[in-house]
Amino acid sequence: MTRTTRRLATFCGVLMAYMTTGFFTVPADEVAVVRRYGRVIFPARSSGLHYDLPWPLSRIDRVHLNASRTLSLGKTTGGPKATLQPESSASATFLTGDKNLLQLRVVVQYRISEEFLFNWLYASDRPEQRLRLLVESAVSDLVSRCGVDFVHTQGLAELNERLLLSVQEQEVRQRIGCELEQVTIDRAEPPTRVKADFLDVSNARADLARSINDAHAYAEQKRAESEADARQFVDSAAQDRRAKISVAKGVGDRFIALVEQIRQDAVSGDREYDSSRLLTMNRLYLETLREVFSRAKSKVVLDGQQPTDVVISGERWRPS
Repeated sequence: MTRTTRRLATFCGVLMAYMTTGFFTVPADEVAVVRRYGRVIFPARSSGLHYDLPWPLSRIDRVHLNASRTLSLGKTTGGPKATLQPESSASATFLTGDKNLLQLRVVVQYRISEEFLFNWLYASDRPEQRLRLLVESAVSDLVSRCGVDFVHTQGLAELNERLLLSVQEQEVRQRIGCELEQVTIDRAEPPTRVKADFLDVSNARADLARSINDAHAYAEQKRAESEADARQFVDSAAQDRRAKISVAKGVGDRFIALVEQIRQDAVSGDREYDSSRLLTMNRLYLETLREVFSRAKSKVVLDGQQPTDVVISGERWRPS
């Protein structure tokens, strides 16, 4: 074999080995984008074994579409009670609508969009930086329209909902190439110099809330006691009413029975109606006097042959 033949064989072997480097695999949870001579080849390659021109004629960009990624603006050091240490004054410190400074930590969870994958890969050199600036702008805009109390404690949940909607709308307009899952202000703290003052305000709010709750509990207790007394009074009045109605019905029934007895006597012929009625009225009169005299504190015996006016008082009987 001549030298030329050996060189040609060596060259062919090297060339074939070089061309075999164009084989590449894509895992099941990733897609691969091929750039051939700098031009993006559509569509993206799914999982499996593929071949294209070897490097540097072609470049392979693999992307995990299903991975949930996290982007943070501002970070803390130490435990959960540690002072917020921002990455930079522009990335974590924000001015509220009432001219107060708050240090915020914003957490963004997102996925790379399959529909706008090429925007994420090739529209800019640093897509995460674009997303960071977008979120920072949205946070600044919302916080600047809210008071410090709303951002710090009272309206943080509502603010997070509005922030997510705002960032999603801006991302759609700019087409960064990601799908936002959650944008959360998970921590809002005042600067270190005024942290003690904020703590005093928080304690005062807690005392106010506790006092209001105690007042509500006392009012509920008094309301329950008043309702119980009212029900007891109503029940007592209803019971007394039923008793009086029962007594009145008994008296009425007895009187009706007497009237019926008088009529029966008149019909049977034992007595005339007027005489029977007079006899009954005298008997009732005597029973009434007996009841009245039994309740009197003193008794007076009068001569029955002479007319006498008798006045009944609460203290005594006295003739007039």
